[in-house]
Amino acid sequence: MKSLKDYRRSLSARLSVWTVLVVTAIFLAALTIMFTESRDHVRKDTLGKARQTLDGTVLHIDNTLQAVEVAANNMIRVIENNLDKPDKMLDFSRKILETNPILDGCSISFEPFYYKEKGEYFSAYSYNNGDSILTENEGADYYQYHTMDWYLIPKLLNRPYWIEPFQEDATEGIVVQDIFSSYSQPIHDKAGKVVGTFSVDICLDWFSDTVSATKPFPHSYTILLGKGGTFLVHPDSTRQFYETVFTSSLDGSDPTLESLGEAMIAGESGYRTMTINGELSHVFFKPFKNTGWSVAMVCPESDIYAAFRQLQRTVQIVTAIGLLLLLLSTWYIVSRSVRPLQKLVDSTHQMTQHKFTGDISDSTREDEIGQLQRRFKAMQESLGKYVGKVRQQSAVLEARHAELQQAYNHAKEEEHIRNAVLHKMTKRMSEPVADITAVSCTICEEYQNMTNDYMDAMVDKIENDANQVSELLNELLRAAEEETIHHSQTDKAS
Repeated sequence: MKSLKDYRRSLSARLSVWTVLVVTAIFLAALTIMFTESRDHVRKDTLGKARQTLDGTVLHIDNTLQAVEVAANNMIRVIENNLDKPDKMLDFSRKILETNPILDGCSISFEPFYYKEKGEYFSAYSYNNGDSILTENEGADYYQYHTMDWYLIPKLLNRPYWIEPFQEDATEGIVVQDIFSSYSQPIHDKAGKVVGTFSVDICLDWFSDTVSATKPFPHSYTILLGKGGTFLVHPDSTRQFYETVFTSSLDGSDPTLESLGEAMIAGESGYRTMTINGELSHVFFKPFKNTGWSVAMVCPESDIYAAFRQLQRTVQIVTAIGLLLLLLSTWYIVSRSVRPLQKLVDSTHQMTQHKFTGDISDSTREDEIGQLQRRFKAMQESLGKYVGKVRQQSAVLEARHAELQQAYNHAKEEEHIRNAVLHKMTKRMSEPVADITAVSCTICEEYQNMTNDYMDAMVDKIENDANQVSELLNELLRAAEEETIHHSQTDKAS
């Protein structure tokens, strides 16, 4: 198994790692810029989508309520034109439900004793239970309709009015358990006097279903506020009709929630960012132009960026896998590309051990590595030939050196012999020369006192010593001449 040091010394490993590091840095920079820009775009797009969804829902409800108002306004004219026909009122009440399936109830109610023949109470009421339309004359001592908001408010205001949701408390006749909101308007006689009210009812479930369907994100939800801030629709059903948007602020001041409630009650449209139940949320709100209610859509921050974060995680996983594959593929490609370099390293190592027969194959590559491989092979072959010649010449030089050494030793030996001979000859000549010198000195000093016989004897001695020296010199000259001839023959032979 390779150690970290081996990897650090590996060119392919270092190139691969550096390539991946550079690519990773570029990718991270690009992804950071992309995600930053994308986050802003996603935020704008998702918030725009939420706003459009809310606008679409409000527009749908407004259009539906407008259609209800138009239908009611058309029917009020028919009612006012037929006030002298009380029995027709039951037919009118039933007919408007038949022609407007969205309506759940309809009341055409009159002032007490308006029709004396009908008694104190006369209210033509029809109810659509889904399977059929039920019709009756409601009103009795147990149900005094003229005290109800849906009757009193439009009468007192003398104009059409959307009534806050309510639940009927009748226990006899047509018993309805649903919660309704009514569009009520006064009925005038020909003199312009208010003689009753005409109300059409829509079940609050329709508002709840329509508003709750406004769900652009999995965890987003909507709330519907009445004119006083009461929760008409809320994901927590226990808070409907029992709490207002300001209730939670009673335990502690929450300026953002109070500000939102005030803006919604004032009929404003807008967008707020606030913390709800410990989570940062984006709240879009808009009023209904017909009822005076206001709807708010709450979109948690986690939902806004859910798709973005999922995409971010996917991109991160894909990027990590891509970088890993890039590292492996780069490592493989670089290793394959620089494999000839490893052979060159091995061949270089062999060359340091004086081996010039490394296995370097011919390369067909045209890049720098191929050129280096071919030139290195040519250099290796040239070095091999050159080293061969050097080794051959070295062998010749070594042989020549041995011969020269032998000749030198021989010459040294001969010189030693010559010196010995010369020393011996010199020593042999020293005695005759000394005798000649001594005799010469004697003659020079005492020749006057010498006899002729003694002089002749001295001369004979000098002559004998000179002859001896002459013979030794001749012998030395002959030896020198023989040595010269021997060297001449040796030089010619070599």
